[in-house]
Amino acid sequence: MSPVWIIGIGAISASLYWLVLVGYRLILSLKALKASAVPLQASMNLLAEPLEREFTAARNTTAADLSDVLGARRKRERAKQDAAQARRNRLIARLDHMNIDKR
Repeated sequence: MSPVWIIGIGAISASLYWLVLVGYRLILSLKALKASAVPLQASMNLLAEPLEREFTAARNTTAADLSDVLGARRKRERAKQDAAQARRNRLIARLDHMNIDKR
């Protein structure tokens, strides 16, 4: 047998060995993918189910409710302003405590 035949047979066998290894790695990857897809499929099934919510019919508002609605609105606006003021105060306090090199 000439060296060309030996090199050719070696190249073919190395190629087949490489293809078998790639196939084996592919099979292992597919098994891992399939194992990780099971919890995902369970989550997808939960998401596919409709959410049951209690329906509450809207009610008409009257002039008597106006003072309550306006009071609640003022309370929300005041809470928002208080939160913004508290944030500003925290920021100012943090800036006051910073050690800044004043050269």
